Amino acid sequence: MYLQAFGAVGQPLHDSRGAEDDLDEILASRPDLLILLGTPQDMLRDVQRSVEAGVAVVVEKPVGRCADELEPLAALAQQRGAFVSVAQPHLLNEFWDVCTPELGGPLSHLRFRLVNGSPERYAAWGVPWVMQTDVVGGGALRNLGVHGVSAFLKATTGEVQVHSCVLSRRLFQMETEEYAAVTLSAGGVIGQIEVGYTAALDEASDFELSGHHQNLSVRDDGQALTVLDRHSGQTRVQPVLPLARRYEQFAAATVQALEAGGLAPHSLADHLAAMRVIDACYARAVWADA
Repeated sequence: MYLQAFGAVGQPLHDSRGAEDDLDEILASRPDLLILLGTPQDMLRDVQRSVEAGVAVVVEKPVGRCADELEPLAALAQQRGAFVSVAQPHLLNEFWDVCTPELGGPLSHLRFRLVNGSPERYAAWGVPWVMQTDVVGGGALRNLGVHGVSAFLKATTGEVQVHSCVLSRRLFQMETEEYAAVTLSAGGVIGQIEVGYTAALDEASDFELSGHHQNLSVRDDGQALTVLDRHSGQTRVQPVLPLARRYEQFAAATVQALEAGGLAPHSLADHLAAMRVIDACYARAVWADA
């Protein structure tokens, strides 16, 4: 468990990788904002205690191993009007200012790809449980795929259908998947999500968030935003916040929302919706290398 508490305007009050007593001490100090990291079950427990204490929280994902585990906590947070912001750094960048029906017309399909370095880096970082099914509730799809599913939910309306989910552990032969490819649909929009730990360098990241509307095609590759405009017949390329800095953007948006008395950028209810889709993907999954 990792805890960090902040007072007014981001002043750090407490920083700990410690035990339960640390959380008791922090909650008693009434911080303005508490950051929680840990296993999915640790975060379920500690977010609940924070919500009950009336303390605002930022929490890593996934919260719980599945939607059924998260649902009671999401209901409690909603009932209490709690501020709980789940880390989703890919929902706030410039892509979402351009890739809209108002600018581009109807959306045909959305693609999200995030392929990072090998799962072995988690052991080196002291968190081998990230690749343990009984702890996390899955592998790359649960940990990285939730970003893509959350993006698809933001871009669409209506009930999500899972059309296919293919998993692989071909390279590292672990208990969880190292790679997943998913096809979804909602409201006539198709979603393609590709996530994995198969990049050949641990520090590498192959990223794409793209949407194709009737009049605009928009692609964010983590460094630049490329927009194809049917009306003007032109292509424009503009810089975007680099992929590595998007958690900073998420943190800033969270603090701004908290100070303004607004809603969390990505609430537990939002996270629960994504977790339900991930559960449905696993229920339909086939192994390519079975």
